[in-house]
Amino acid sequence: MTRRPRIVLDGLLVREQPTGVGHAVLELASALAAADRGYDFTVLASSPAMFATLADQPGWQVLDCPGARGGTLRKAWYTQARLPGRVRDVAGTLLHSLQFVAPLWLDRPSVVTVHDLAWRLFPGTVEEPRRSYYRLVVGPSLRRAAAIVTNSAATAQDVRRLYPDCAHKVSVTPFGLAAWALRAAAGETAPAAPGRRGRPRFLFVGTLEPRKNLEGVLHAYTRFLAEAGRPPAECPSLLFVGARGWRDTRLRAAMQELQEAGHLDVRDYCQPEELWDLYRSARGLLFPSLHEGFGFPILEAMAAGLPVLTADRGAMAEVAGDAALLVDPEDSGALAAGMRQLAWDEAGRQRLVACGLQRVRQWTWERTAETTCAVYTAVLGGGQSGNK
Repeated sequence: MTRRPRIVLDGLLVREQPTGVGHAVLELASALAAADRGYDFTVLASSPAMFATLADQPGWQVLDCPGARGGTLRKAWYTQARLPGRVRDVAGTLLHSLQFVAPLWLDRPSVVTVHDLAWRLFPGTVEEPRRSYYRLVVGPSLRRAAAIVTNSAATAQDVRRLYPDCAHKVSVTPFGLAAWALRAAAGETAPAAPGRRGRPRFLFVGTLEPRKNLEGVLHAYTRFLAEAGRPPAECPSLLFVGARGWRDTRLRAAMQELQEAGHLDVRDYCQPEELWDLYRSARGLLFPSLHEGFGFPILEAMAAGLPVLTADRGAMAEVAGDAALLVDPEDSGALAAGMRQLAWDEAGRQRLVACGLQRVRQWTWERTAETTCAVYTAVLGGGQSGNK
C-alpha cells in the first residue's frame, strides 16, 4: 500500500491560552481534520494538550516538543536547531511552518505562513527580540520556502512588495469565523440588546499593545465626550478586553484618568461565553489598529450583531468590506465622528448589523482548509501555488 504524504504542522506558537496567531493555528488544524484531505498529519506542539482532540483522528498524531517551551529566543533556537530532526523522525513529506519562519536547514519542502509584516511596516509596535529575529531569518526562510501563504490579500501584497523575488510563491488562504462564535451565533434566538445592563459601552477586544492604537482610541474618545453635546453619563463608556501587552506605560497613564472618571473599564481575556455576551450587549466594536494580518474581532462582532468601527487600511478593510465604519486610524477627528455614529445613528447601526451578518458568512475555516491543501498539492505535485 502506498504511503500517503505526511504534512507536519508547526504548532509551536500555540500556548495554553491561545490568542491571535495561536488561535488561528488551532482553528486551521481542526478544519483540516474535519475531513479526509488525502494526507496524514503530524502536529509538533509545545502545548500538546491544546491539540488533544486531534490525536484520535485517523491519520493524525500530536507530538510534544518540550524544548520549544519559553519565549521568542527559545522557540527560535528550537525551530532552527531541533525542528529539522523532528520532521525527519516522523517521515514528514512537507513542513508547514505557522510561525512566520521555517528552519533554514531543512532537507524537504516547506510552506511558510506569514500572518503579517508589522515588524517591518510598523517596527515600533513589535517588541525585541522578536523583531530582530524576524529581521534576521524571515527573508532567507521565505526564499527557501516552496510556497508562502498569507491570510489576507493585503498581507500577500505586502509580501510581494517587500520580497519581490518571492512574489510568485504567494497564495492567499483566508481565515474564517472562530468556531466558538459560529456555535454561539447558531444558538441565538433573540436580537442583540445594546446597553441592556445600564450605560452602553464601546468594546475593544485584543492585546493592549502599541499596534492596536489604543492611545489613539483614548484621545478620540475624550474628544467624543467633549463634542457629544450631552452629559458624559449618557454617552457610551469604554471597555477594553485583553491581556496586558508590552511597552504600555504611557498607555496605562492615559487610561488612568478615564478609569477614575468612570468612563473606562479594563478586563483580562475572558471565556468565549462571557465574551459573546459582551459583544451582544455593547454599542459598537472599536478596532482601529495601525496594522493587522486579519482581524478576528471584526468577524466575531459581526456574527454577534454588533456594529464595527475599524481601520480603512489593509486586512481590516478587506475583512470588513462595506459592512463596517472604515476610518483613518491616525485621524482623531475621524475616530470621534465614527464613535458618534455608533452612539446616536440608530438607522446607520441597523444597516451595519444587517450587512455584518451577511458578510460574516463568507469567512469559513472549511475554505481555509481547502485553499491550504491546494497549496500542499501544488508543492508536492510540482505545480504553481501562487494566486492573486
